[in-house]
Amino acid sequence: MELLAAFAVFLVGTFACMALGWSLSWGLALGLVCFTLVGLRRGLSLRALVRMAGEGARTSLVVLRILVLIGFLTALWRASGTIAFFVHTGLEWMHPSAFYLAAFLLASALSMAFGSSFGVAGTAGVILAAIARSGGASLAVTGGAVLSGAYLGERLSPASSSAALTAALAGVEQHDFQLRMWRTTPLPLALSLVFYGGISLLHPIQQVDQTILRALEEGFDLSWTVVLPAVILLVLPFFKVSAARSILVSCGAAAVLAVWEQGRPLAEVAWSCVAGYVVEQPELTGILSGGGLLSMVNGMCIVLLSCASSGILNGAELLEPVKARLERMARRTGLYVTTAAVSVASAALLCNQSIALVLTGQMMGESFRRSGKDGLLLSQALGNTAIVLAAVVPWSIAGSVPLEAMGASALAFPFSFFLFAAPVCDWLCHRKQFQME
Repeated sequence: MELLAAFAVFLVGTFACMALGWSLSWGLALGLVCFTLVGLRRGLSLRALVRMAGEGARTSLVVLRILVLIGFLTALWRASGTIAFFVHTGLEWMHPSAFYLAAFLLASALSMAFGSSFGVAGTAGVILAAIARSGGASLAVTGGAVLSGAYLGERLSPASSSAALTAALAGVEQHDFQLRMWRTTPLPLALSLVFYGGISLLHPIQQVDQTILRALEEGFDLSWTVVLPAVILLVLPFFKVSAARSILVSCGAAAVLAVWEQGRPLAEVAWSCVAGYVVEQPELTGILSGGGLLSMVNGMCIVLLSCASSGILNGAELLEPVKARLERMARRTGLYVTTAAVSVASAALLCNQSIALVLTGQMMGESFRRSGKDGLLLSQALGNTAIVLAAVVPWSIAGSVPLEAMGASALAFPFSFFLFAAPVCDWLCHRKQFQME
């Protein structure tokens, strides 16, 4: 009963934060206090509960390190012209009869390099939405294509905080997790290409606005060298270089390009790593400005508090009755379907991908271990359910914030084809591996 009351207060606090526009960190802090009080009511000492929270928080350290580096990376890629190059190239090659397909591919390419669905929506997504409006294209289909492409990279990019968190929760190396994601991607990716290609042919856009192209050409040196930071980030992990080192090398290359290629003062580039990059051209300010360490602070707090709460829930065994019911469900439906159900329910209740990911890993990890499944299989299930399905819940910030940035409505969700194809294809191809023994 105490646990239900604690979760009720936690959920009320979370929804209040969303309604008031406050950081979800406040709701998570309230939840941490509530779970601590439940532990005290059940006879555990405060010292023991603090130790449990500390052990949970310690699991987030690898993710926090990645988030710090991502903050640097997002600013430096803006300053170096790397993001501008991707956006310019995508728009330049865009054909009116392949607009939705190009939107999906551009969002996918950016998310693979960028690792952030919010970053993709706030850059390429904003531009593509403007082109859709001016060219008479469907904003719903455009939003769905961008959302699909953005979450493709959330699973595959070395710069993805979601990928780092998933690997940490499953107890595997991020490199190994992402290799597993690559193996499960070809089929849903191919189906998505057919889906968006078909819609593009049936409903071609009227025109492609050249205004943004000219602004990018005036504001940046778009020679091929500016793509090197992205190449470094994507190639190094295949040589078993860790995600953190890959990001660090990419940051170094981007910093050099920002100073030498783009002619930006070294002090300005260094400060942008902290406060974010600010573009000088007014027409590009809302699209390319941003990044920096400060932009990651809220996400870092959410991950830290989520893992601390998870430590108490796990250490105090507060969720054991729920886990037992889920294990019975998994024996009937399989581990994969149960994981998908928990991830959707968590995202629907908590409205946040990171929190839903932590809770799903917390609830399902023991069932996987008891069934003799390794951490890679757990990470595969989380990567193809919790990461992508959080974005199909209309009121979850995982999907609503990117669509809001583009000015698209909830009508975009049915057109987010990859988000549905990834879990369905994974289940159809590997469901026997997820049967409980």
